[in-house]
Amino acid sequence: MSAAAKLRDGDFAPVARFVLPVSGLAVALIAPTGAEEVLLAERRTEDGALALALAERLGRADAPVDWAELSITDIDVLIARLRIAVVGDRVIGEAACVSPACGEKVDLSFRLSDWLDHHRPRRGAPKGRDWRAEPAADAPPWYSLLAQGAEAGRFRLPTLADQIAVQDAADPGAALAARVAQPADLPARVRSRAEAAMAWLAPAQAGPLQGQCPHCGAGITALFQPRQYCLRELRERARFVYDDIDALAERYHWTERAILRLPAARRGQYVERARQARAA
Repeated sequence: MSAAAKLRDGDFAPVARFVLPVSGLAVALIAPTGAEEVLLAERRTEDGALALALAERLGRADAPVDWAELSITDIDVLIARLRIAVVGDRVIGEAACVSPACGEKVDLSFRLSDWLDHHRPRRGAPKGRDWRAEPAADAPPWYSLLAQGAEAGRFRLPTLADQIAVQDAADPGAALAARVAQPADLPARVRSRAEAAMAWLAPAQAGPLQGQCPHCGAGITALFQPRQYCLRELRERARFVYDDIDALAERYHWTERAILRLPAARRGQYVERARQARAA
């Protein structure tokens, strides 16, 4: 890690430290508390504002950060790292074989950290292409898309703020493209090159999982969306916070606010003692 993310006074111990792949920002994630669990339990996991709230509450860097202006790739990685810290690295899921003659359930298992490593941005210029992308010196964070030595258009990497702004649009994909490309009427070929350059610089973390059915040998493909998957899983765990509040309020007469300020792991220690006392 090139720089150490600074903690604030009163922060609990960090549960993870890592470098975001696109921005190169060194980040520490502090331990989530009950307040973040209530947030997870009561917000839609598809809402980009939930990812933003978690980043703002739990993310620490060595300088002030506008988390909404980070690339979508960096935010997806941050949420995946939070899941690894809280739940673990192993992803276990299930898919159905699409072969009409089979249709059996197939277990899927892999390491989330391996997935992130496989979807890291690639360095250097792509080989065998008739274009290249260079930072626009006069307009950061835009890039110039150069073809045959001339600028064919400009683009910038989509941010979380962009994603939040278009999530309720009739066509979110088109609305997002309009925000991150110049001019708005880029020819289809130039737009395709710009999208390829974006994927090179900041690969989408969502993608296909491919395998083979152990029952019939047919190929299996399943779409994996790390941010949505991780937020749903964190939400399922967070739903127990209400039971914990009830148990601790009954046992210790603490207020909801005091209980929600505790890191989740520490709260769990008190809850175990409260339930043992209740069962005695």
